[in-house]
Amino acid sequence: RQMCIRDSRLNGERAHCDAMSITHAYDVAIIVPVYNDDAALAGLFEQLDLLYSVKETCRRMCRVALLVVDGAANPATAELVGAEARYLNSEPGRGNQIAVGIDAVDAAWVWILHADTRPSVEAFEHLLGLVLGGQAGWGRFDVRMEKLGLVAWLMNWRSRLTRICTGDQAMFFATGLLSEVGGFPAQPLMEDIELSKRLKRSSGVFMAPSLAVRASPRRWRQRGVLRTIGHMWWMRLRYFLGASPGALYAAYYGRPP
Repeated sequence: RQMCIRDSRLNGERAHCDAMSITHAYDVAIIVPVYNDDAALAGLFEQLDLLYSVKETCRRMCRVALLVVDGAANPATAELVGAEARYLNSEPGRGNQIAVGIDAVDAAWVWILHADTRPSVEAFEHLLGLVLGGQAGWGRFDVRMEKLGLVAWLMNWRSRLTRICTGDQAMFFATGLLSEVGGFPAQPLMEDIELSKRLKRSSGVFMAPSLAVRASPRRWRQRGVLRTIGHMWWMRLRYFLGASPGALYAAYYGRPP
């Protein structure tokens, strides 16, 4: 059976038709896990449009796939995605959703973007440079948040020191490294922590460029900065002490995965 992946946003009106398996079909796959995030996703599409237009020459040198993996199976999200990207369904939980996206596309690199993340032109250019450079590595970008500069600075400092990345920092990695560390952690929560722990054992070079991606400060404002920091560290402590990702997901979101 032939599978046609229509990536009109990234490659004009060209469709990539392939057999069920391809070797190096894409240089980089941008994977966006969503759960009823339509407004944020629409904004991300607009930002990606800007990046593609600014870096058109560099972008044409890379084969790029864009996949949206929906944990809510929301028809409205599927309609929004339309021909903008490849739309997939998955069990809820970002780790589960990202794993489905990785399994669905053959790409040399993966870049994980949350729907409310806004990557800068410089970050996009840097990523394409890594892809074209052929070096196997992994890492993240610096996060920026409106009116929460100190919080963002502490997140970036901690990550650079420990080599533990968070999803808000737009993680990227060469997919060949996954075979060295047992694959991508398909778990509903703490997938960014677990992936970082695994990739630290790989042969890949850790990269933490001081280039910005902008994250939404919404949860920080809703819950309060100190309460959010305390809650996040409590969840991490429970994870390091052996709590299951499923139990943490239920505690964090108030619903089972």
